[in-house]
Amino acid sequence: MQRDGTEEKQDFLSFPSDKVAQQLTYMDAELFKKVVPDDCLGGVWSKRDKKGNEHLAPTVRATITQFNTVTKCVVSTILRDLQLKPQQRGNIIEKWIDVAQECRIMKNFSSLRAILSAMQSIPIYRLKRTWATVSKDSKLMFEELSEIFSDQNNHLTSRELLMKEGTSKFANLDSSVKENQKRIQKQLQLQKDMGVMQGTVPYLGTFLTDLTMLDTALPDYVDGLINFEKRRREFEVLAQIKLLQSACNTYCIGPVQSFLKWFRSQQYLTDGESYNVSCEIEPTTDTSPTSPKPRKSMVKRLSLSPTCLRPVLTTDCSSKSCEIEPTTDTRPTSPKPRKSMVKRLSLLFLGSEVITSSTP
Repeated sequence: MQRDGTEEKQDFLSFPSDKVAQQLTYMDAELFKKVVPDDCLGGVWSKRDKKGNEHLAPTVRATITQFNTVTKCVVSTILRDLQLKPQQRGNIIEKWIDVAQECRIMKNFSSLRAILSAMQSIPIYRLKRTWATVSKDSKLMFEELSEIFSDQNNHLTSRELLMKEGTSKFANLDSSVKENQKRIQKQLQLQKDMGVMQGTVPYLGTFLTDLTMLDTALPDYVDGLINFEKRRREFEVLAQIKLLQSACNTYCIGPVQSFLKWFRSQQYLTDGESYNVSCEIEPTTDTSPTSPKPRKSMVKRLSLSPTCLRPVLTTDCSSKSCEIEPTTDTRPTSPKPRKSMVKRLSLLFLGSEVITSSTP
């Protein structure tokens, strides 16, 4: 509050990056703990769009809504003010990269992916003059974080991280950015000294995709008998979800009303508005320095609107075999053909015992 009694309008840059990550983690963890694992089953989730099923799997829908809200928040904070200079807009991008790194430290893979997806969407990624002002270290950090959700080998990197860190007390981090590495080690050491343990908030879309693929590829019955192999694999995925939900209880984060009020009061741009504003900020004929060079491991988009291709974790696929992570990509080159369902399933269960015990 200001001295005259009026409320001071908060600015995104006024919030410390670690506090933003903590509040995103607080919201994500509370929603993830409420997810009903059985609602993630492909046989249940794939029916969500049928008439009369509008209220099916509400806890899963809530996590998806939160994911999309974080993505919209990132896009809107970068694009909304048309009066910003490229350097000022670049500062906001750097801030979100810092927040993404803090989410990584807190093992919040949900908001981490939401932030990265927003940054890699066309309305943001095409801002060449803006990205030209982003520091080299921030760009490198952005690329390192994007490696986590590489679509190579069925997102094997993110699965390996869950295997190593799912129920561990702290994140196991490394960075080629010297200053970033020093900051990470300092924060982790501080957490250890204070006895603060971190839970894990996974990207739920991975589990939804796995279970949908299982339901699509494997029949419920074989020769008139229950397909126990399918049930076993589904149980393994659900067990991972339940174990991570339990790990979320180790977070010791309380709500910060000033940030939550700011976050919930944001006016988000629609798909068309995001792209139109982006083109208004930097017209398509701009020949200024290019955006960061796309890496082969760029995270695959969750879903892309035909209007402006903003990433959205969609809830309205009409087909049972619809995946949470479609193939459309915003990179200039065409995406490679998808691996067959059989090959993807074989990769999917390379580590079926992903999370089985706590790491000391």
